[in-house]
Amino acid sequence: MDLLRLLRKGEHITYVVVLFLTALLLVLSLYLALSRLAELYAAVSAHRDVLAQAIYNALSDIFLVIVFIELIDTFITYIEQKRIVVYKIIDVALVALARELFIYLAPVNKEFQFDKAIAIVAATFVVGLVDYLQRRALRTEARRR
Repeated sequence: MDLLRLLRKGEHITYVVVLFLTALLLVLSLYLALSRLAELYAAVSAHRDVLAQAIYNALSDIFLVIVFIELIDTFITYIEQKRIVVYKIIDVALVALARELFIYLAPVNKEFQFDKAIAIVAATFVVGLVDYLQRRALRTEARRR
């Protein structure tokens, strides 16, 4: 019994550490987003290409903030319900893939490769399909109750 209690204590400590690290990364990503917004403000009067790059960078960092918010929400839901909530994990994956799509397919990306773009689009489609099926199954299960 002592081993089980020790493992539970370790589990709770791990939750706190992971939440702290994720919150720290959220704060850092907020800082990045705010600094990019300041760059965007400064680039308004600049050349069109500089402005396009500033918009691209700001949106990329805002997407990163959203990914960390979704991750924290997923951790909190897991701790509250003591079970893995699949649709929350799928939501995080969709937001992360949407960010990757946005970053990679942007016109300012100089390292664009068609095969990588197809892979990202396919991954987004698959995760979106899994999300749709998961939510449909949840609705069906809720109607049965």
